[in-house]
Amino acid sequence: MEPIFLKHAKNYRDIGGIKTSSGKILKKGMLIRGTALSKLSEGDILRLKEEYNLRTIIDLRTRKEAEEKPDKKIDGVSYHLMPVFDEAVIGISHEKKVHSIKSLIALPSMESLYEKMVNPENLPNITAVLRKILLMPVNEFSVVFHCSAGKDRTGVLAALLLTFLGADRNDVIDDYLYTNKGKWIKANLAYVGGVILKRNRVFARKVKNYLLAEEANIRASLASIEKTYGSLENYFAKELKFSDDEVIRIKDKFLELPSEK
Repeated sequence: MEPIFLKHAKNYRDIGGIKTSSGKILKKGMLIRGTALSKLSEGDILRLKEEYNLRTIIDLRTRKEAEEKPDKKIDGVSYHLMPVFDEAVIGISHEKKVHSIKSLIALPSMESLYEKMVNPENLPNITAVLRKILLMPVNEFSVVFHCSAGKDRTGVLAALLLTFLGADRNDVIDDYLYTNKGKWIKANLAYVGGVILKRNRVFARKVKNYLLAEEANIRASLASIEKTYGSLENYFAKELKFSDDEVIRIKDKFLELPSEK
């Protein structure tokens, strides 16, 4: 994977380069994960278009989030709003305000929120996005898919895309955890440790859990799907409904042999 440093958007990376069970790697310049594009500078836009051939944006936020902080319109780039949640889910969509320490402490765990993300009500939304991306013609790549922080909804979608394309579970987890290497995360954690911690330790731990990409969270989502379908492969087969020939064509589109350099 390759981090993409933009001036006015955080947590961006091209997830190409990840190896798969077939011995091939995910092509670069295909799948880019990140955060909302509401504050992009002209320089950011130019970089995404010229260096990464940006052609499509898929916004995983709720309609309310997208209306409050709309993505920048970019010439030559198509935009698709495909919410993961039909309704706001506190702690992931960030639509509902936390009004007190007590209200934050009362929030459910991130693991339970990740499980809710793939429950029978919401999983069809994620499935629709998976089909959209996997079936897109080559001339519509690269695609940026994003939520608000580029961690939760974006993380689950990235994990499923990578798994479908044949990435090892450890590589899927490594991609998810890469979010924690961002300087913005470290700055926020420093604030939690230096300011909030002095007010309430339970509150500080809760904030930290919501900021970090925790391995247990993404595993909770994947395990929830596996519990329902028996395996992720069964989920892909039953819900994506691709024929064997389609699977081969899709993987040929996304994968290539590693360079001999």
